[in-house]
Amino acid sequence: MDKPISKKAHNTFYKKALSSIILLALAGGVVVASNSSTTTGKVYNVTAKSLIISQVKQAQFTEYLPIRGVVEPEETVFIDAIDGGRVEELYSQEGAMVKKGQAILKLSNTNLQLNVLAREAEVSEQINNMRNTRLALEQNQLKLKRDVIELDFEVLRLQKQFARNKKLIDKKLISFQAFEDVQDELAFQLTYRETVKESQEKEALLQTQQLAQLAQSIKTLESNLAISRSSLDKLIIRAPNAGQLTFLDAKVGESKRNGQRLGQVDLIEHYKVTAQVDEFYANRAHKGQRASFELNQQTYSLEVVKVYPGINNGTFKVDFLLPEQVISKQLRLGQSLQLKFNLSNSQTKLQIANGGFIQNTAGNWVFVVDESNQFASKRQVRLGRKNPQAIEVISGLAPGERVITSSYANFTDADSLQLDVQ
Repeated sequence: MDKPISKKAHNTFYKKALSSIILLALAGGVVVASNSSTTTGKVYNVTAKSLIISQVKQAQFTEYLPIRGVVEPEETVFIDAIDGGRVEELYSQEGAMVKKGQAILKLSNTNLQLNVLAREAEVSEQINNMRNTRLALEQNQLKLKRDVIELDFEVLRLQKQFARNKKLIDKKLISFQAFEDVQDELAFQLTYRETVKESQEKEALLQTQQLAQLAQSIKTLESNLAISRSSLDKLIIRAPNAGQLTFLDAKVGESKRNGQRLGQVDLIEHYKVTAQVDEFYANRAHKGQRASFELNQQTYSLEVVKVYPGINNGTFKVDFLLPEQVISKQLRLGQSLQLKFNLSNSQTKLQIANGGFIQNTAGNWVFVVDESNQFASKRQVRLGRKNPQAIEVISGLAPGERVITSSYANFTDADSLQLDVQ
């Protein structure tokens, strides 16, 4: 016979069942919530073989810039036509080694030759006129000296006659008038002699100054005449320095203008390396910085000796000096070298390999691979300086972690990656 169930027991059973259902529902919600939290956002399945995964590590880091350098002579001297003319003869050929002062070519200029001849005649005439003036001054000075000598002689003669007449007048052997005549003439000659001497001194001083000025004028004119004659000598173009005649733009019969470039002589005892650097680094390049390049499996060092201030087509020019002269013998003018231009000193830094990811993230975030190698999650990071091989890590990553460093172009909008290792 069935046992009746009380209403109280029925209610208790109902409440327990309902509580169990609610607990199960809550537990399921927690599981769902937990699963959804691990798969929030877009998830991409990516083949691991198509990725480049690099490890974060502590290592020596140097920020450098790869640039292309060109071997050039340390100094170049240009040859210009001071006075234009027609090319008459070539004494040296392009590429030849020349000594200082060696004739390279000869020009002819008829107008210049006529002008120089006219100038020579004009200067010669002026010099002759000045020399005649100088001669006349010297003759005038000699005349004054002669006049003083004659006056001295006349005064001496009158003094003797006056002494004789004084004795005679005492004895009353001559008239008093004759005595006075000699006395007056002696006084006149003495006064006149003093006047002539004073005039002679002043004239001599003035003539000395005039002669000095004439001598300086003659010297200046002779110097001008020498310059005029030297312009004809400059029609023979000579090497300004010893070196290699690497450029010569002249052919027999060709006319050249005043100041036109004829060639250049390179001083090839020492070489330098010239490179064009992007204007982005204009404030970071300075004298004394180092660069390096490899040649014949050896590394050689360079030093910045000059940074040019001008910017042309987005680049500026930098000159590097080769301190090792042995390497100069292995290089040729115009040869290209791949340089590593150091922008910082070598330091131990946390770093990751440089890769295509930097183009997609601008260095703000990366995909970090977990320890299972099955998932990669997006993480915010802060990156610093870089070179073609590595990028400095400032924050967001720890040594030993692994980061996808290949391009993110196919999954830029993903929040996590499911890595397929097969």
